[in-house]
Amino acid sequence: MLKDELVGTWKLLSMEYVQPDGRRNHPFGIHLLGCLMYDAHGNMSVQLMRGDRAFFASPDPLASQPEETKAAMDGAAFYFGTYSVDDDARVVSHAIEGSLFPNWLGVVQRRHVLLEGEKLSLRTDPMPFAGGSGVMVLTWRRLTGRTGAPSH
Repeated sequence: MLKDELVGTWKLLSMEYVQPDGRRNHPFGIHLLGCLMYDAHGNMSVQLMRGDRAFFASPDPLASQPEETKAAMDGAAFYFGTYSVDDDARVVSHAIEGSLFPNWLGVVQRRHVLLEGEKLSLRTDPMPFAGGSGVMVLTWRRLTGRTGAPSH
C-alpha cells in the first residue's frame, strides 16, 4: 500500500521546476533545506527553503525590513494538512490546512509518486510559478520509517 510506503520523515535532496518546453531550473537554488513528514494517521507537513537565505539585520523576528521579508518568503514554502493516496494511480493528495502562501489554504494538491528504495520523487500537476506554468519535481531521501526508527 502506498500509504505505508510514504509514512516517515524525508529529507529534501533536490527541487526542479520543469517548464512546458522541457527547460529545467532550480527555483530555490541547489543548497536546499527541507523536511517532509507523513504519519500513519493521515497527517502531513512539508517545509522547504533555500539554504543560502540572507540573515535579517535585526535579531528580532518581527523587526525585519520589507525587502528582507520578501526575500525570505520568496525562498521558502511551508504547509501542513492531511493526505490521502490513490494506490492505482500512485498519487498522494495533500489537503492543505495551513500554509505560508495563503492562497493554498483549503486547496488539495496532487503529487505523482515515484518511490525507488529510500528515494521518493513527488511531481506536481502543472501549476503557476514565477509568471509561468510548469511542473515541480521534488526528490527526497528517507530519514525514518513507520516506526520512527532511522532508515539504513
